[in-house]
Amino acid sequence: MKRALALALALGAAAGCGGGGSTAPVEYEQNRWDYFRFEDRVGALPTPNYLPWAMSREEASGGEILVACRWPDEAFPLRYYVAAPEIPEALEGETVRRSPAEYVAAVEQAFATWQKAIGPPVRFERAESASDAALTVQLLVQIEEIPEVQGQVLGVVRGEADRCSVLGSGATPDRVEIQFAPHEATLYIADPVGLLTPRQVRAVALHEIGHLLGVSGQHSPLAGDVMYEVAGDRRIEALSEHDKNTLRALYKLPPGTVYARLGEVHERPKSDVRAEPPKLADETRDPRHGFAVHFPKRWQAIPTPSGWIAVDGVSWDYDASIQVISARGSVGSYLSLLAGKGRARGDDVRSEFFELDGAAVARLISRGSERAEQTDLVDWGDGFVLVVIADSRAQDFEFYRPWFQRVLLSVEPVDPKFKAKAAH
Repeated sequence: MKRALALALALGAAAGCGGGGSTAPVEYEQNRWDYFRFEDRVGALPTPNYLPWAMSREEASGGEILVACRWPDEAFPLRYYVAAPEIPEALEGETVRRSPAEYVAAVEQAFATWQKAIGPPVRFERAESASDAALTVQLLVQIEEIPEVQGQVLGVVRGEADRCSVLGSGATPDRVEIQFAPHEATLYIADPVGLLTPRQVRAVALHEIGHLLGVSGQHSPLAGDVMYEVAGDRRIEALSEHDKNTLRALYKLPPGTVYARLGEVHERPKSDVRAEPPKLADETRDPRHGFAVHFPKRWQAIPTPSGWIAVDGVSWDYDASIQVISARGSVGSYLSLLAGKGRARGDDVRSEFFELDGAAVARLISRGSERAEQTDLVDWGDGFVLVVIADSRAQDFEFYRPWFQRVLLSVEPVDPKFKAKAAH
């Protein structure tokens, strides 16, 4: 039976899952230029990540800052206690009976998943009582709804207003002294249909533990991440590379590291489009899908379930992207599907056909008012098609086309047996 309520894992301070403190008057929009300046200052960080969204927005002398708030290294191993839920008799007659121990185990699995994903210094130990624990997770068989989102909250972190506090200046101008002390999360393990499954509760626990570790109430901007704000009718059940790298980056930074001072104005480059000749990076090999590709230098390359995508910028703020995937289907079917989508958006759509090293290539170009997209399709054999999708802002499309062409020319098959592996 479909669970109809939207899943709102975190909704801000009013719902107990936001970035503490009062609403700040300074308007600020995350951008890659501030991120690049920050990385130049602190050194290379694990990527891809959504680290700017994990930063806490706090008051400090001189104005507002985005600051890294996390547990100090000496706090680990962090002891936690999971309070077993009391399941009412009215729910004990369900087709599939659930024991309180199953839900406790689901939360423990979530703690173990984060520990493995981040690595040192993060380590957890289970406590036998709440009095012996730094963190307590409550499991309640009740429904919490928030009218603002017309949905159900399945998890909240208590004490958000006091979670991160700036105590004073730090050892350097780019540091402040902080106190970080979240202590309790509550998971609601029922909805109007009945009890959630332990698997669903584990997914909710992953999100809330991310907040307990330091991800502020801003959440990930990317819908495929565990730390995304609203997951609708579905639960994100596995940590993404963005989730893992964000917490790895956070715990690589000293607590109290200042990401940005919101009152400062930084001038951005006048033109984001590169005018230099296109240069390619070293080979990116994908044995899962049987291809190798050279993406442009200094573009961020990110693995996806079907291949790879590279962006000129960062995953949450970029000007152009190139995606290479291998998927089941035919050139004709993909061409019709993509052309239909382009026309539905109101784009100007045209197609052309040519040969590349003896292979037939079908190209589809869709131009809209804001974005332009070029898709090249090649028969990859055995019922597979290689798809190279490149897009940019419409006004920059012609500038980027040499990069797109060089990437297409660099794609090579590397493992003809991959299709048999994918089928299993």
